[in-house]
This record gives sequence, structure tokens and C-alpha cells, in this order.
Amino acid sequence: MVASISLAVVLTGCITVSQYRFSCDFGTGEIRREYYDLASRKGVDEKDYSVTNDWATLKRLIAEKKPEYDPEVVEDISKTLFEENKVLCARKIQKVTCPKCFPSKAAILSYVHDKDWRFEVINDEVVLFLSSGKKIISTNGQKVTTPKNSLIFWPNETNKFEYVVSEQYSGGTSLLPYYLEERIVKE
Repeated sequence: MVASISLAVVLTGCITVSQYRFSCDFGTGEIRREYYDLASRKGVDEKDYSVTNDWATLKRLIAEKKPEYDPEVVEDISKTLFEENKVLCARKIQKVTCPKCFPSKAAILSYVHDKDWRFEVINDEVVLFLSSGKKIISTNGQKVTTPKNSLIFWPNETNKFEYVVSEQYSGGTSLLPYYLEERIVKE
């Protein structure tokens, strides 16, 4: 199961997303991640599965103030849950505060992604090698897909990197009702 919902850590195999949206603007330093259609799904080895527990875990990750990265390099700005098109979504905004701490844009992009996401500079282009199971929905780069691989290419001088990918292991019980119920209680 999946969900590389880097709101603080990679979530356990119980919380899934159907799409992951990423943008990085090197002009402003802003990194924006959006996770679309958050749901709860029983993990393969999970013995005490509960949608309520997954909701509590998600809320804890959103509320957690511990920086994900060294704040002198990448600063956490905000983390929020929101509803879009009748599904629960999450957004995390960060700011690269020390771009000179990295030898390349690919190094910065690698730093702010999980190990399953590989960025490299090849022939003066930044290349994202996607792990299997991720399908490119859209990008401002050049996408190349084969039956076994998906890659995105950007010229090295690109200042804004954007892409949306679908996740292979999505689905489950929507967490939107939990979010809406809690929002009503707060009002």
C-alpha cells in the first residue's frame, strides 16, 4: 500500500492517496505538495486495523511541529487538510532556505523526496525516474513512458518543476467524513 505523504514521515501502509501533486519554484524557493483523495486501507501485515486509528495518525502528522528537514536548509511553512471535489486532500508547503547547500537542482529535488524518487542531471537536463506503479498524469516537463518506466525531463535552466502522478495502491475508506465531522464540531 502506499502513500508517500511526506507530511512528516512516509505514512504506514494504511493511508493511501490516489494522486500526488508536486511543484517547486526555484525563483521563490517554495515547495508545494498536495495529496489527493486520502483514504484508509488495511495494510497486509496490519493486525489492529482501524479507520479511526488512521484518521488519528493523519491528524497527528498534520499537527506535528517537528521539522521534516534541517530548517536551515528547508523550512516547513504549513500543513493543512482540505476538501476538494468531495475528497479529502492534504497540502504541505515548504521553503528551500539554502539552495547553495546543494550542488544542483536535482540534488535539492532528491533531498525533499523519499528514496523511491530518483532525480539526476543528465546532459544538462534534470531527470525524474519514477518508481514502478506511478503513472504521470501531468507535468510541465517532457514525459517519457514505457511499459516498465516513467521519466520526466526538464531543461536544467527550468525554475519551476511541476508534476502530478497517480498512485498504484490507492482506494479504501475515505477519510473525508472524519474531517467533515470534526470540522462541524469545531464550528
